[in-house]
Amino acid sequence: MSGSGDAVAASTRERVIAATLRCLAAQGLRRTTVDDVAVESGISRATLYRAFPGGRDTIVASVVEAELEALTATIERAVDGASDLRGALSSVINAAAVWLTADEAIATLMFNDPAALLTHLEFEQMDRTLAVASSRLAPLLARFLDQATAERVGEWVTRLVVSYLLFPSDEIDLCDLAGAGALVERHVLPALAALRVGAPG
Repeated sequence: MSGSGDAVAASTRERVIAATLRCLAAQGLRRTTVDDVAVESGISRATLYRAFPGGRDTIVASVVEAELEALTATIERAVDGASDLRGALSSVINAAAVWLTADEAIATLMFNDPAALLTHLEFEQMDRTLAVASSRLAPLLARFLDQATAERVGEWVTRLVVSYLLFPSDEIDLCDLAGAGALVERHVLPALAALRVGAPG
């Protein structure tokens, strides 16, 4: 019975996460309520709260985690065929940019409700975001960099992607692999070279 119950709970969580993404895409973060998610997912408030005891905050945190897993998997596939560091970094940036701009919920937050998104990218929230991103990206760069350097480069890449998507450049399009490569050539590789020159020994 427990296996059946676990499957039902997992199914409910998936429905709620999918419904929340649709709500976010349609009306943004500030206007999305627990009632909206319950209606969109076709379940009662009581069932929703059993699956997400913390309510809205827990739902949003679960959505963020699910989206991060999906983004990480996308980047892993993109980087898998890279033969050198430049190619790996270009693939990371390009895959992340394409995925983020194609995701309707995130696109709504970035382009229609940036203030709501920025509240999650400021101060200690940004520190947590960078720490998570670095920990996810570092293993993907392990073929080309040592662990500490990979974590730092992962942080740089995250900052660059967030910055260029929120404040687009007329010169560089990260959704184009060549554009991502130009960003790597212009900013990441020189910074990495400077880091290595300044490293002890």
